[in-house]
Amino acid sequence: RGRRATMEAAAFKRLYPHEYYAKFISEGARPDGRPLGRARPSSVAVGVAGTAHGSALVKVGRTTVMAAVKLEACQPDPDAPDRGFLDVVVEFPPMCSASTRPGRPNDDAHFVARRIEDALLDSAAIDKRKLSIKEGLWVWKICLDIYCLDHDGSVLDAGLMAALAALRDAKVPRVVVDDRGKITYGGGKNDESSSNEGKIEVAAAPVAVTTALYRKHLIVDPDAEEEALADATVTVTMDGAHKVVGVHKPGGVAEASETDLMHCVAACRLNLEARAKAVDGAFA
Repeated sequence: RGRRATMEAAAFKRLYPHEYYAKFISEGARPDGRPLGRARPSSVAVGVAGTAHGSALVKVGRTTVMAAVKLEACQPDPDAPDRGFLDVVVEFPPMCSASTRPGRPNDDAHFVARRIEDALLDSAAIDKRKLSIKEGLWVWKICLDIYCLDHDGSVLDAGLMAALAALRDAKVPRVVVDDRGKITYGGGKNDESSSNEGKIEVAAAPVAVTTALYRKHLIVDPDAEEEALADATVTVTMDGAHKVVGVHKPGGVAEASETDLMHCVAACRLNLEARAKAVDGAFA
């Protein structure tokens, strides 16, 4: 009898997903047992990709994201000779979700990449001026590649955590610039023309929290099924001082009222410390 009931529930969920979900929401809970305002637990591991200068693996519930940092010495933009570059690329390989198809452009990947780049720059976590090797000649280009290994909702949240952890994990190679402007890797520690091996300066710790709007209910940290049913999603990004860095609402069929946005900001504030601690814990 129990197996039959489970099969009937699964069939009802597949045929009438909104009705199935609404029954849980009306009782202030979700199918996975979480209250509406509770985010999933998160974990962070660093140094997971040996060929990268820095890397991290983040899990938020079942959502799994890996970030890898590569540092390339290159010539600066003539209009900004003292500034380096930050290049963020996000990929959704076919294995990460049933809805992802090989060979098709993924708009979500571009959106997530731009939002992560904005969060890192707008929060001043990364200062491009600190990426200068020798002004006017050489700067560092941070290539930040982010791979979604399992897409179960709130990928932007997990992606930003992975990006931050990978940047903090990264080791900057030592380089030497000679009198002719030629750059070589290596060099002595006391060489005045060398850039000492060290860490990328990460001056802030932005955290993103996504909230779904579903029939006038606010669902914090939605999974993939909840995102698919939601009328809209809102992602709020804050820095460690609880200052709002960005608010993003990518489309959707419903508008977010001022009250909704205030509740989304409050949800981010409530979950900020736990996610920041998860990142810090990887370096303890």
